[in-house]
Parts: sequence; C-alpha cells; structure tokens
Amino acid sequence: MTPTTPDLLFARLLGRARLKHLQLAVHIAELQSLQKAASAIGLSQPAATHALAEFETLLGTSLFERHARGMRPSPAGLALLPLVRNALKLLHACAETAASMQHGATGLVRIGAIHAAVAGWLTQALPVFSRTHPDVAVEVHEVPADQLLQMIEANRVDIVLCREPQPLPEGHLFTPVRADHYVVLCRNGHPLAGQAHVSDDDLRAHTWLVPPLTGIAPAEFNALCVRLGGAPRTCQVSSRSALLTQAMLDSGDLLALSPHHFARPLLEARLLTHLAVPHMAMPPLGMLRRAATAADAPSAAARLAESLLAWHDIAAR
Repeated sequence: MTPTTPDLLFARLLGRARLKHLQLAVHIAELQSLQKAASAIGLSQPAATHALAEFETLLGTSLFERHARGMRPSPAGLALLPLVRNALKLLHACAETAASMQHGATGLVRIGAIHAAVAGWLTQALPVFSRTHPDVAVEVHEVPADQLLQMIEANRVDIVLCREPQPLPEGHLFTPVRADHYVVLCRNGHPLAGQAHVSDDDLRAHTWLVPPLTGIAPAEFNALCVRLGGAPRTCQVSSRSALLTQAMLDSGDLLALSPHHFARPLLEARLLTHLAVPHMAMPPLGMLRRAATAADAPSAAARLAESLLAWHDIAAR
C-alpha cells in the first residue's frame, strides 16, 4: 500500500469512509471475530468482509491479522483502533447533547470526578445547581485518578474534579477548591472509637486495610508506618469503593487511612467513625479544565464551573 500525506488521507476518509466502517472495526477488535462483529451490527458476513477491506484500503494499512481462532489487531490496528473508538465516543456524546436539547436542555456538561470529589463535593453542590439550572444536563463519570488523563486526552469530559495532577496536562488550568485531610476510619464499635486521644502505639497494635495501590495513598500510608515506628499488621484487601471499605471495617477491628471527603457520607450517616489522631494534611480537591474553556463566554460548562467554585473553602493560589 502506497504511503500518502495526512491531509490527503484525511480528505479520502471524509469523502469515502462511513460510520459503519468505524463501528465494524471496533466490534472486530472487541469480539475478535468478523462473523460475530457482523452479526452485532446487523451486517451479513460478505458485507462485513467488503466493508473491512474498503476501510483498510482507505487507511492504506491492515487493521487486523487473521489467525486460526479469529482476528487480532495488527501493529497498525493497535495504534489506530483507540482513535477510532474515541471518534465513536465523541459521536455518541454529540447524540447525547442533541437528545438533551430536544428535551429542553440548553447544554450538556460532562464531568469526570474521583470518588472523593463525588462524595465530598458533588453530592452537596450538584443538587443545588440542578435546582437553579434545570435547563443544563449534567453527566457525571466517577473514575479513578489514573484514568482521568485518558478521558481528558479523548475529549470525553468538560470539567474534571480531582487533586492537582503532576505534571499538569498541557493547556489546562487547575483551581484548588475543597480542602481535605486524612482520617483513620473504623467501625463504630471499635475498641479505639470514642477515645479522646489515640496513641501511635494503639494504631500500631491494630490491623489495617492496605490503601489502593495507585495514587498518593500508598506513599502516605508508608509515611504513617514510619511515624508509627514500623509497619502494622495489614489486611491485603485494597479498594476505591466506599461501600467495600465500610463492609471490611464492619467485619472486624480493622483501621483504614482515608481522605476525609472520600468517607464523608459514611461518617455523616454514622455508618463509620474516625479516630482522634493528629491532623494529617493532603492535597486539596479542585477543578481541572481547559484554559480556553475557562476564558470562554458564559456557557453550560462555565455556569456549572462557577457554581462548583462557589464551594471554595481554601485560599486560591
């Protein structure tokens, strides 16, 4: 296949590519079978075979390798299929926005947020915004911090609520909004619960849940172990799920190091409690958005950003 320039290839795709091409390629990658992919999108196998050949000809490269048990992405497919998948996701977002506007919405805002931001910020701020701006549709995706960058790069979110990423994605601004700190969680009937002062010896004598393996928690837990003079016993279950954390703590006399905002709904509902230990600071929650979006004229995203910033409880940098 003869190489061509990006501009010529793009013009060729605009003129001859079809959405069915994109859909078929993504389904083949997921199902590893041309026959199963064809059935999934309502094509006959001959039509799917022709459509794939047509798409590969347009791209000037083979997307898949055939083997005895089906099909797998080629090296070119591994590079191109994530982009094809993102194109379909953006088209789906377009459909969601159009559908929202047909139902009276003036705009759709997509939020990506870590659990602490959902539990300690959105649960308070979003009901207020929804009551005062019923014309704005809001879609919230709760994802781990290590997946937010992928969502930003794929243009799948308008606003991200997280802790300041290092390094900051190019062309983005981060505004710290909600102060946070670590707490030591336990069940209400834990032997240490309710004590006016909990010593390091007390903490070291109990068994701890290990923190999630990615993010800032492992480093903070290691620092706590150094302060305690050694690693305590641990239960080798780690999770970003608040409900699973509650279930594990309720099952025995375990302790867990947690951001306060992560556990805030559980603490306010008195489903768990936290111990009286020295204050342990951590980076604040804040808003990450594109610099251009922050400077734009009022829009649905700008209105929601302004409402979220009203929950500012720390000094701006």
